[in-house]
Amino acid sequence: MKKLTMCAAAVTVVLSCQANADPGNVQLVGFVSPVCEIYGLGSQLLDFESVVTQGKTVSTKIGMKCNDVDGATVEMVSSEGGLESDDDEDFALTYDATFAPGGGLPSFTLNAPGGPGQNDVSADYSYSGSNLLASGILGVLKVKTTEGSPWAGGYSDTLTVNISSN
Repeated sequence: MKKLTMCAAAVTVVLSCQANADPGNVQLVGFVSPVCEIYGLGSQLLDFESVVTQGKTVSTKIGMKCNDVDGATVEMVSSEGGLESDDDEDFALTYDATFAPGGGLPSFTLNAPGGPGQNDVSADYSYSGSNLLASGILGVLKVKTTEGSPWAGGYSDTLTVNISSN
């Protein structure tokens, strides 16, 4: 009987001991590709035609998208500071370029000062991160001359629109 009791006690001890297992870990990951772009401008040519008088307007549709939670900053840069004369180097006519993204987002304007020697004139605006900005929005880039010229010849400028995540 002693042997049976000892055997039963040994089985109880074995069955009551818990096995200590090491916990298992797994790392879960995912990814969303970053996108921050202005689209629709390509290599557009916006022609005012005659700039003898002020108030000439040209426009084009644009789009912007930036899926950075902190938002994005849009910058417009006039390389010549206005519509530069082909005949009178460094003399430029004034204009206003308005970036209007639509969807209730605020627009902003670059006032190209014209005159002599105005290069790389810029204006920018910082947009907060939003579902609208992350999914993409359509808008308009509108440019209006604010000065005319009686002098013959061509007038031109390169307006660059940049976007960068905040």
